Amino acid sequence: MPTRKADGLITLDSEEVLDFCLGLLLKHVRLSINGKKCTLENVFELILKASAGQTSMNDVCDDTPGAASGVAVMAALHQALPEKLNQMWRLEARLNNVLVANLTSKMRRVRCDVAIDLVLVPYHGEPKQDDNEVRRSQAREGTTHFHCYATAYMIYKDQRVTLALTFVRKDDTMPAILRRLFKRLDALNLQVKKLYLDKGFYSIAVIRLLKERGTPFIIPAISRKNCGVAKLFVGRASYTTRYSMRNQMLGSEKVDVALARKYSKGRYRRQRSKWFAYVTYRVRTHPLQIFQFYRRRFGIESSYRQMNRVRARTSSTNPALRFLYVGIAFLLINAWVRLKQLYACDLHRGGRRVNPRRLTLLRMMHLLMRAVEQRLKPLSAIRVPAAEVAGVIAGAGAK
Repeated sequence: MPTRKADGLITLDSEEVLDFCLGLLLKHVRLSINGKKCTLENVFELILKASAGQTSMNDVCDDTPGAASGVAVMAALHQALPEKLNQMWRLEARLNNVLVANLTSKMRRVRCDVAIDLVLVPYHGEPKQDDNEVRRSQAREGTTHFHCYATAYMIYKDQRVTLALTFVRKDDTMPAILRRLFKRLDALNLQVKKLYLDKGFYSIAVIRLLKERGTPFIIPAISRKNCGVAKLFVGRASYTTRYSMRNQMLGSEKVDVALARKYSKGRYRRQRSKWFAYVTYRVRTHPLQIFQFYRRRFGIESSYRQMNRVRARTSSTNPALRFLYVGIAFLLINAWVRLKQLYACDLHRGGRRVNPRRLTLLRMMHLLMRAVEQRLKPLSAIRVPAAEVAGVIAGAGAK
């Protein structure tokens, strides 16, 4: 890692950023790739460059004459990754280990807020082997089929760190997804202060699971016009009450509901007030404060946008390859957060404060690409036979 220079400054150069990310991958994500020219280290370097450039492995290999061909690299990856969906847990365990490799002992001990959500990556095509590989959802980007992943991340001093990642199958229920993520969080001995979930988890089965665990949570309630929770939108002030959820299969469940009435004051093109309903458990505070708490969950949406900015692209139907690219993208986001904490802070009277302009995500990606290009010389010129060029020029002149 960076060392102090003679002038008293600590510099973080592109080689050190690459070594930081590459070292984590080589230590925790071990794949059986042992070619003479196509080594595991070179493959990870190419994936990092493809992630930083939001491009495909074939494009990166074509742009790097010193590396193995795109066909050879992709063949090695397909052979090293799990072939069947029921073998995905091995890759999932390795990716989860690399995500928490930089957690400090203090971050593991502190009680923190945790958010869980689903991320959908559009998929245009048919499942490779199993129908469970692809999950359907509302149409977006010209498709209703997606590869789905669930993540859990912690909010620590306004920094968001992804802790767990799991592949979501077509037949997975919300309680099953939560159990897999909780199993990973329990292995980290993480103390959850409050859990934030989105509307997709609003169900009796999920609420009963969380109550059994004794986990404080906040879930926005689904409200339909003039029915259900919407009947509670009365009065002029925010308040809390008890509400009975009903389901034909699961019966009824009484829950605490916080009803927050917010006045937009002309913002968001709204002039009137709007009600927000949240199902809570072991969160004793005013509904407007709960509304402010839940706004912190929106950071997970920005983390998904950032993940897509550092995710390698592929047209492959292999779900394991796509899962690997998503896991490495979340690793890059975690590495960026960690490097900012270490080397992008200013000293203030209240302590160290992150300077967001010193190490932006785009700057870190540029550093990664430059480091890979220094090791694997990039293409600097294209060579075309002179006879072909002369024939094209002559043809153009004749016209």
